[in-house]
Order: sequence, then structure tokens, then C-alpha cells
Amino acid sequence: MQNEPEKKLDRARLAATKWLPISAIGAAIPFVIGIIMRLSVEQVLVAAALTSTLVFSGLWMQSYGRERQYRSAA
Repeated sequence: MQNEPEKKLDRARLAATKWLPISAIGAAIPFVIGIIMRLSVEQVLVAAALTSTLVFSGLWMQSYGRERQYRSAA
């Protein structure tokens, strides 16, 4: 079982290497759709920010659920 600082480092490493790029891709999708549909810049920025936040927080919460699943299996 990992100790607490190692868990935080692992979660921080995952955030920097995997979650942020996936979140950026999620934020790019509203930009593409906004250009195709000719939406206003404000709507596109809000949609991109919400999408990016939703993807990042979902991955973050998933990491806590995965940790709980591993702990209950051990």
C-alpha cells in the first residue's frame, strides 16, 4: 500500500501528464463546434470552460473512486 505523499505525487503526476491534455482536447471541441455553427465568442468560451472543468473534475473524482476500490479489494 502506498503512503500518503506517494498517493499525492501519483495523483499530481496523473493530473499533469494525462488529465490536463484530455481536458484541453475536451475544451477544443466547443471551439470547433462554435466555428462551424458561427456562435458568439462568449458562448464558445463559456462552453469550453465548462467542458474543460467537467472533464478534469470527472477524472479527479474517478481517481478517488479507484483508490477506494483498491483499498477495499486489499
